[in-house]
Amino acid sequence: MKKVIVITIFLLLTQVVLRASECYHYHTKTSYKIVLVKDSPFLEITVMDPNGISMANQRCISMLQVGKDVKMINRNRDNMLLMDDNAYYLLAAEFSDVNQVTPVKIADRKDVQATFDADLLYMHGKWFSFSFDPYVKKITKTAAKLFPDKPIVLAQFQNRRYLLKDDKHVYCYEGRQLTAEIIEGLNPATIQCLKLENNEDKYLLTDGNMAYIYDVSIFDQMDITESLLRLDLKRPFAIKEVAKNWLNSFVDFNDGNIWCYISAGLGLQDGTTAYLYPVKAQWLNKQHELIDKEGKIYYNGWDLINDQPPMNLKAVAQPRSLEITASGFYFDGTAFYKDQDGSGTLEPVTWLSKDSKFVNGVYSYQKGIPNFFDDGRQLVFDDNTLTKKRTITHQSTLKDLKLAYAYDDKLLIEDKEIPNSADRESVELLGSTVDVIEGCDGGRGQIPVVIEYNYFFRDKNHIYGYHSGDQTLTLIKAIGPDTVEKDNYEQLRELQKKMKN
Repeated sequence: MKKVIVITIFLLLTQVVLRASECYHYHTKTSYKIVLVKDSPFLEITVMDPNGISMANQRCISMLQVGKDVKMINRNRDNMLLMDDNAYYLLAAEFSDVNQVTPVKIADRKDVQATFDADLLYMHGKWFSFSFDPYVKKITKTAAKLFPDKPIVLAQFQNRRYLLKDDKHVYCYEGRQLTAEIIEGLNPATIQCLKLENNEDKYLLTDGNMAYIYDVSIFDQMDITESLLRLDLKRPFAIKEVAKNWLNSFVDFNDGNIWCYISAGLGLQDGTTAYLYPVKAQWLNKQHELIDKEGKIYYNGWDLINDQPPMNLKAVAQPRSLEITASGFYFDGTAFYKDQDGSGTLEPVTWLSKDSKFVNGVYSYQKGIPNFFDDGRQLVFDDNTLTKKRTITHQSTLKDLKLAYAYDDKLLIEDKEIPNSADRESVELLGSTVDVIEGCDGGRGQIPVVIEYNYFFRDKNHIYGYHSGDQTLTLIKAIGPDTVEKDNYEQLRELQKKMKN
């Protein structure tokens, strides 16, 4: 009993630590680009905010012993494959605090007929994998045991796991194994490979004779051929379409049925399990997200299979025109509707007019703008709880500035409205930088993570800056609007200094 108590306490403490730990860099992404600086090649490394525009950091590393025409051919988690006019090079994808790197030459360009991923080169009729040990400074060249001469990518998962084909076979390939495996029984000439879910893991594979559900993330294949045949699907199997809504996936084999995908499996009376199950039904309309079964409308595939009550559309003016919008609301051309409690009963969204357009917000860390609607007269924000919604009235058209929105003489930025002293017609975003004041919470949440942003705009006359928490734009004087490049990190940081002066 004591062991059980100790283990339980340990697990609870571990979960608390895992939940409490938070750092800004958990949410950033790093991009790599080769640039020329004074006619010399540099590797530009940029840390990007979750909004995809603001730059938290950027540094340039000089690249030695490569031509100024060097290009990045491919990159995976471990390596970068580079090429100039004379050769191919390998460069490790992780960098410490260095100011220069020397890519390692692995092959003359004239000897390479093709490349794959970031470390496979096709030379003299064979595929070779290259790796470099920086400690002993040794290049290892290994012949791939089995790899298609001319690979065609059917699917891939996180750049290292692939489904491939050539004119002979269909293969799975994992980058660190140095060999592909043949998926037996599939004809590459007739193969179809379609994504089965909204993520990038599960795919439906068929060559007309065999059918598999294939999980590319773990290379697990499930043979569903006999299941399809028992459910009266005739050979040759031919996928007309895989359609998805927010909850389900459906497959159309052009046989008069809609096949519902049940990822956990559906137990049948004969003791077998089906992962695709047919229902005699049709799409409600051209969107292919709602299903019409004998005049009853369904969103949920499980309900459709089990003859559960359909959606309740009594409040919908034009049910045949009903579509699911990007906001998750339903729209029939006359009004928006919402399934308030998940029961399938749609009710009118009374606080939205039929002219409302869904507008994506800004996904910055801590200081974004939530999604909203714009009907040309007011912006409406939905927090899913309040009956009375937050609104902002406006008369002009809404202008998207990527990290802000301009209308009338106002600017919506970091989810607050400030005066806009720039010319609305000509204003545009120059770029944005991030100030990481406190990047992590100390491990247990004892320190607040503090992130602040700098935004830079220009119109036909001036450049303007805005820092998190400011009440107005700051006019940056003595710099012409045409003298600054968009998203130039060094220039943006210089503008930031001038904004503070």
